[in-house]
Amino acid sequence: MSLEVTSKKRLAVLLFIALILTGCLVLRVIYLQVFMAGWLKKSAEAQRLRSVPVQARRGTIYDRLGNELATSVDADSVYAVPAEIENPSKTAMILSEILGLDKQKIQGLIAKRASFVWVKRKVTFTEIKRLREAIKVHKLHGIEISQKAQRFYPQMYLASQVLGIAGIDNQGLEGLEKYYDSYLQGVPGRDQAEFDTAGRHIPQGERRYIPPVPGDSIYLTIDQNIQFIAERELEKAVSDTGSKRGMAIAVNPQNGDVLAVAVRPKFDPNQYADYPAENRRNPLFTDMYEPGSTFKIFTAAATLEEGKANLESTFFDPGFIIVDDRRLKCWKAGGHGSQTFIEALENSCNPVFATLALRLGKETFYQHIKAFGFGDLTGIDFPGESAGRLKSLAEVKNVELATIGFGQGITVTPLQMVMGVSAIANGGYLLKPHLVKEIYAPDGKLIKKTDREVVRQAISTKTAKLMARLLQSVVTNGSGANAYLEGYRVAGKTGTAQKVVAGQRGYSQVIASFVAFAPAENPQILVMVLLDEPNISIRYGSVIAAPVVGNILRDTLRYLGVKPKFDEELLPKDKVRIIEPEITVPNVLNLSVAEAVSLLKKSGIEYRISGSGNSIYDQTPKPGVVIGKGSKVLLYLDPTGKYNLQNDKVVLPNLQGLDQPKAEKVITELGLKIEIVGRGVVVSQNPLPGTALRFGSTVRITCQTSSSKSP
Repeated sequence: MSLEVTSKKRLAVLLFIALILTGCLVLRVIYLQVFMAGWLKKSAEAQRLRSVPVQARRGTIYDRLGNELATSVDADSVYAVPAEIENPSKTAMILSEILGLDKQKIQGLIAKRASFVWVKRKVTFTEIKRLREAIKVHKLHGIEISQKAQRFYPQMYLASQVLGIAGIDNQGLEGLEKYYDSYLQGVPGRDQAEFDTAGRHIPQGERRYIPPVPGDSIYLTIDQNIQFIAERELEKAVSDTGSKRGMAIAVNPQNGDVLAVAVRPKFDPNQYADYPAENRRNPLFTDMYEPGSTFKIFTAAATLEEGKANLESTFFDPGFIIVDDRRLKCWKAGGHGSQTFIEALENSCNPVFATLALRLGKETFYQHIKAFGFGDLTGIDFPGESAGRLKSLAEVKNVELATIGFGQGITVTPLQMVMGVSAIANGGYLLKPHLVKEIYAPDGKLIKKTDREVVRQAISTKTAKLMARLLQSVVTNGSGANAYLEGYRVAGKTGTAQKVVAGQRGYSQVIASFVAFAPAENPQILVMVLLDEPNISIRYGSVIAAPVVGNILRDTLRYLGVKPKFDEELLPKDKVRIIEPEITVPNVLNLSVAEAVSLLKKSGIEYRISGSGNSIYDQTPKPGVVIGKGSKVLLYLDPTGKYNLQNDKVVLPNLQGLDQPKAEKVITELGLKIEIVGRGVVVSQNPLPGTALRFGSTVRITCQTSSSKSP
């Protein structure tokens, strides 16, 4: 009985164990078939399916009007499937001869334990033709040809330092290509084929193609036409002046749209490896420099805002100002003498702006400087932007404060300058600049749109409007006359910033610049041009940079459909000048000498002719400028006549009869210094007319008023 019970117990235990084992097997099957099915399927596919990546077509970059600036085109590439190659040595030798690659390098590639390897990308049509023939003749297995998207820039040099470059693997490397890479690169696809365990392709095996997803399309704020105008004028200026580098930027001051960014020397992004890496940089956003006299705009604005001076305030400039133990000189030898606030801005007088900065005090002045965005990033959508450099308040003593007042001892970027001046142009608002207006998905859906973004109000609207009028006076009556445009109100400021060069003592080079906006009453365009290390004797921003800005403004305003106004006074109605003007200078450019003289006499304007030729090459003052009675117009018949150039020397013209401001303008444009005795009309000069002087020499003129002149 006990034996039977024992047998039954043993049988029950065995049955129980069998049930447990069966349950485990069932659970295991369920686990593998349900929970692990996806992973097992992928593992099996990975063993028998081999993939070749299919690169996505990179998104297109357009200008604001829809013109293609960067796009992707198909290019042939060669890849190898090492497992299928029967004779690596022979294959490497044939590929080496056709593709122009090193045999050992190819042999190393095709011997790798990999599903596939790229042999050469961007293969020419001739190479592909020869390779197809070789594959057929020599029965090369494991060598395939694939189409791969290649970046192409149809406009070549145009806006190249903004667009940047893309690498061979569809990745953005520089510029906007890098900044917006996540939008542009898209999602790669796969081309899959089935292989057996020996690595041989199964002809009737499974084949899969997973298509790539193209990148998003980007529309810039850049206008291709304005960009072309800026690059054309900049290239000419760099060539004419022998500058090491030239830069130009145009923005819409009302909304922060960057309309053009030009840099020279240039490079072609289609062949970027053929150019120095320096050519690919965009210094307008990344490089710092001392702004020089253009910074006086902000010193003047802060002064007016704080009530430390007004339009009637007067100053006396003896040619220097002593701050603590330092003697800070004016750019003009002998100084400007007595002058109003307006005249100091027109004359760009260093001692006056040093005085204004000291009146403001460093705490107040710094508040205004920072309000205009200096010392901070503008936030533009571009990699590598610099914030410039402001000295800490602890570092700023009286001397440093005075020099910052006229643009030395502070470093800024050209973009910061442009956005700061835009705040003057648009009524006082500092805006965030941007290069991309809209981004669209491949299906046409709008992903991102950039609107006007106000950072802060930098200055009151009242002060901004007043500064715009004052800057217009700088162009109409002061150092910015070479940017004057007939029919348009142009407001601007010149700058000739000193520059330290490594290995040389002191400030041995300059950056000549000019910034202006127009029309002054409702600005549509703001342009700044910088010429870095010009290699000519006359290096003033008023002489070499202002005309470039004028040319860009003229053609851009016409392109934008902003019509000139010839039927109204171009000076502000509440008059910025203290002396009421009386005569408007007519346009005699390109007229014959006889026609020009006749027109000037008819207008009651005296004249003086310089140079040789039959027609008028240039004139000073420019057409449309309002001058006082008794002033003379200088007529230049050729470039040599304009600058009186003779073997690196300048020939001194006859200044007698010119009023003092006009004589000063003539002398400074010739690259000479001036010393003035008295006021009024020039009655004598030393050296005498016709003397050949080296640039930088001093000319002494004696002036008298009409009542004090000898009979």
